[in-house]
Amino acid sequence: MILDYIAIIVLWVSIIVYAAFGGADFGAGIWDFFAFGSQAKKERSLILKAVGPIWEANNVWLIYLVVGLYTAFPVVSSILSTALFLPLTLALIGIVLRGASFGFRTHFTSAVTIREAWGRAFGLVSIITPFLLGTMAAAVASGQIRVQQGQSPVALIGAWLTPFALLVGCMAIALCASLAAVYLTVQARRFEDEDLANRFRIRAFIAGGVTAALGLVGLILIPSEAPLLWSG
Repeated sequence: MILDYIAIIVLWVSIIVYAAFGGADFGAGIWDFFAFGSQAKKERSLILKAVGPIWEANNVWLIYLVVGLYTAFPVVSSILSTALFLPLTLALIGIVLRGASFGFRTHFTSAVTIREAWGRAFGLVSIITPFLLGTMAAAVASGQIRVQQGQSPVALIGAWLTPFALLVGCMAIALCASLAAVYLTVQARRFEDEDLANRFRIRAFIAGGVTAALGLVGLILIPSEAPLLWSG
């Protein structure tokens, strides 16, 4: 029993670390996707310099979480991977495609059209993937994954497409954008670019406000959509 609690603590730490560092990583892709105007090139250059050296390392925490869950709690891992098969598969494809598009974009320096296509793919999957991760987290936390005789009877699209899960998915996008904006503000100041620092600082406040607003809506939905989470 003590080992179970230790494993849970370790897994929670890995979730928190991945949510913070991986979230900022995804958020950088979100801002890359929405880069526009005369400063778009500078913004994408800053994102490349800020995220490029660390983005692969952030996925280590996700691997650590998946392997740890499968090793310490194989039954739970089996149930979750079955009940959340579709969003989990799509999220994993998104993570792989995101890494590939990030790498390919930096290599196609002369082919502008191809580079831009990979750049759009990088930004798009940076939006979709945290949304899927958020919906899955909401499905688990709200008690939508029900187990009967060791199996989960939940349909492939039922648990993670509830109003509460969709809200948490949107909140995950906003949170990632907020974390990334703060990180990019710090990086812009490190590179002594106050103009970009101010732009991302404003975006951090906006994304943080959106996150807080979605959180308040979530509190309203929890009693009806996630009573188990509300009652603790």
